[in-house]
Amino acid sequence: MGSGRDKRKKAKPRKPGQGADKTIRKTEANEDKATRRSGRRTKGGEDDLDALLAQFKLQDQTANNVSLKENTKPPSARVHASFTPIGTPKDPQIIVFGGEAEDTVNDKFHTFGDLYLYHCNDNAWTHIQSPKGPAPRTSHQAVHHKGYLYLFGGEMTSLNMERFRHFRETWRLSLEDWSWEQLPAKKGPAARSGHRMALWQNKLIIFGGFHDSGDDRKPVVYYNDVWAFDTDELSWQELARPDTVPPPPRGGSQVAVHGDNLYVYGGHRYSVAEDGSETETVMEDMWQLDLKSLQWQRLKRQGLAPGARAAFAMVQHRNRAILFGGTTDQKGRGEKVYSELHNELFQFSFDRQRWYPVLLKAPKQQQNAAGTPDDAPGGNTAGLDPSSPLYKAAVRIQSRYRGYVVRKAFKTYQLGGKSSELLYSPATYGVDFGAANLIKPRARRNPLMTVHGNILWMLGGIVEVEDEDVTLDDLWKLDLAKLDGWQCVKENTQGEEIFRQHLEAAGASGSGKPSIAEEDDSNSDGDDDDDNDD
Repeated sequence: MGSGRDKRKKAKPRKPGQGADKTIRKTEANEDKATRRSGRRTKGGEDDLDALLAQFKLQDQTANNVSLKENTKPPSARVHASFTPIGTPKDPQIIVFGGEAEDTVNDKFHTFGDLYLYHCNDNAWTHIQSPKGPAPRTSHQAVHHKGYLYLFGGEMTSLNMERFRHFRETWRLSLEDWSWEQLPAKKGPAARSGHRMALWQNKLIIFGGFHDSGDDRKPVVYYNDVWAFDTDELSWQELARPDTVPPPPRGGSQVAVHGDNLYVYGGHRYSVAEDGSETETVMEDMWQLDLKSLQWQRLKRQGLAPGARAAFAMVQHRNRAILFGGTTDQKGRGEKVYSELHNELFQFSFDRQRWYPVLLKAPKQQQNAAGTPDDAPGGNTAGLDPSSPLYKAAVRIQSRYRGYVVRKAFKTYQLGGKSSELLYSPATYGVDFGAANLIKPRARRNPLMTVHGNILWMLGGIVEVEDEDVTLDDLWKLDLAKLDGWQCVKENTQGEEIFRQHLEAAGASGSGKPSIAEEDDSNSDGDDDDDNDD
């Protein structure tokens, strides 16, 4: 017999409660020890993602209950957050979760895990603190369905932007008690960010995205797979068939579901050459997936379509998709490349499978004040009227100038000292002269955008001033039924000093940046052939 067993036999009887007290003391000691370990883990370097996650968990442990702080400040300026409509037509609301922002002063990059609720009617914010939820993340996707906010994927970035961690978790947030729940992820999509997600019937449909480990020895992986998450069965299924050709892999595309079809537009990907140089490919193709037959089809590019651009926003309104913003790299003198930001609106008709510009019209009083005749063509129908001379001119330009020549035309055509938007949005100048005087958001990339009823909501985005990025925090809305102009709900508070200094410098030099028409065209190939592959 072992001595231990003999001793236990001879041990004195325990006093009532003695064992329970000892268990409590040991539990408290272990918890203190775990807290100290967690505290040590949080003291990592600027590239230590484990330290950031440990810090988040430590903070999360201190909050045991859900708390709501009403009438709080809006969320800090950010991009790549989820911006999801919930509520009812009478009480529209929008949920903001996560996102990212660069601290240019301290040269740090922050990923957020906070949760906000915007009350559209009251222009008021509620900060929701709900414990045991997902880690901070950006470039994830979220969809509202039957009382839940469903969330998938995303990434977390280290403070110095050297390391990345991609997630493959599926979460849902109860809109009744604001509690988080992590859902099964077996046999689901690989970890990713930059993907897109939409709702079809009772399923979450996911397309594309990418995975970047931050290790230069490993290439960035881009995806073009399609997955469906059944919100009733809580299970994943890949939607694929071998006899159809899907779109090329990409991140940063935009998607919409209309009927039983998934539409995928645009996106981009980077490729690395043997010498280590990196090249970005920006896509402007539209694809349609029949969600029943799983057959892919590339759609012909028809109508007045937006030019190639990245980092745009696109949302669905009834039987059309609405596109806003984005950025296009323009070549300057020598090797210089600068970004051209956009703030025009386009719409894609699912029924006609054709692009149109979204034409805003000024209120009648403003049209008269601007000197526009009462009988002048304008508003929502003028640009779509085949008899409109400017529409015909735009169609001729679109039909004749493709590929290289459309870029050359972009450099040549000037209206009011600006590059002509006739190539992409002919109504902006000329069809409704009153609309040209309407206030509108700054041109930007990566805005947050959603639709609630007939109202388009847009929050923030990034503006590039010289070599510096400014993350905006302004809030805008647009009535898509009336199209009577943008309304600024909240003015921007970020980077205004930078904008002022840039304008002063531009005034002193005579121009804010080189005129596109004046750029060196010595590298042109002189080819007037149609480069459009449609």
